[in-house]
Amino acid sequence: MATYKLWSPPGNKNAFKGLIAARYVGAKIDMPPMQMGKTNKTPDFLKLNPFGKVPTLETPQGGVFESNAIARYIARLADKHLFGKTAIDMAHVEQWIDFSTTEISAQLDSVLYPLLYPSHFPYDKKKEETAFASVQKALEVLDGYLLEHTFLVGEAVTLADIIAACNLYLGMTKLFDAEYRKDIPNVVRWYTTLVHFPHFDAVFVEKNLCKQRLKYEKPKEQPKEQPKQQQQQQAPKDTQQQKPAQQPTADGEEPAKPAPKPKNPLDALPPSKMILDSWKRLYSNTPASQFKQICVNGLWKGADIPNSPTQEHFEGYDPEGFSMWMCDYKYNDENTVNYVVMNKVGGFLQRIDYVRKYAFGVMCILKNSEGQFPIRGFWIFRGQDIPQMMKDECYDLELYDWKKLDSKNLEPAQKALIESMIAEDDKIEGLEHVECKVFK
Repeated sequence: MATYKLWSPPGNKNAFKGLIAARYVGAKIDMPPMQMGKTNKTPDFLKLNPFGKVPTLETPQGGVFESNAIARYIARLADKHLFGKTAIDMAHVEQWIDFSTTEISAQLDSVLYPLLYPSHFPYDKKKEETAFASVQKALEVLDGYLLEHTFLVGEAVTLADIIAACNLYLGMTKLFDAEYRKDIPNVVRWYTTLVHFPHFDAVFVEKNLCKQRLKYEKPKEQPKEQPKQQQQQQAPKDTQQQKPAQQPTADGEEPAKPAPKPKNPLDALPPSKMILDSWKRLYSNTPASQFKQICVNGLWKGADIPNSPTQEHFEGYDPEGFSMWMCDYKYNDENTVNYVVMNKVGGFLQRIDYVRKYAFGVMCILKNSEGQFPIRGFWIFRGQDIPQMMKDECYDLELYDWKKLDSKNLEPAQKALIESMIAEDDKIEGLEHVECKVFK
């Protein structure tokens, strides 16, 4: 069977449809690294998809676009009964595909896009309420059907289940909290059953159901600047407004001040000469042609940050205030499909977004001679240990072996490995460097 390329950024629920179907039929799908806004605007890409949209499938016969069409094409590469076994099965598969796409996915997109991408999709409360009501009605129909059916068609997974589950993916992980899910227990049972099947589990980035519904947050209004003439005309009567004095309580004592909000223990550490955000700006702003000279060397010795409007200087790594760590994935023998490994790493980094203030990391996806994709990471953490919040909340940590480095006395080989990973060299310890995901 030929190898196919699926062009899409990792984590795209519409790309999941084809990836899961491929696992069921045994098709090999590669997901080349791409940069939205650049890769999809090239002449070669536009030959595959003149609209420049993702996902797009590259086949030996040309391009296929639209996610459902991609999934249908892949499902037909081998007869694994993803369309059922009879004519009526095939009709019902198409029925549920159309239903989940028009009645659920399109309406969910209307709700979610203004919440996820507010700069591109303006929020409209009435439209949100109308779309959400439509989703609720569709889910009631689906829940009633699944009361007496394990799967959408027949007694096994079909393409209808694959596409419908992917269409519900963002709803289940971003919108439908525990209270909402009480009204659709059969949909929840069906969805969670699928998520734990190996072919779904290998592709879905987020398996946990929504804990808190995503809601619209109105951006804070910036105070309007008054014209200079108006400012001059307004002579301030009182340049300083007096705050009302706190009145003593009945027993003569001053009223108690509100308790300060609890701080993260990492914020209470002694000040460090190393400003982590400065390092991240050095990493991001350094031109590729000077990256090793400025950024990599600057990690140890400090460096001026290129193109900094404030002429910012990074002071260099501080072993007293920070610690360095290496991590290696424990089960690299399972990493045989590159897009699955990319999703695995991408999901891990998404799930630890809350620690971004205290951490920097590079996760390198490599390739060995046996066709496996080992994962190796280098991390800098505030303090001398892995942040406790990561230990408490991130189950991915247990999937890696973590080794703290003696950053005051690094061996030459350790230092060379760190520099090679940060610079995203083509070879890491003799292995092909397929992809690097940076947490910054």
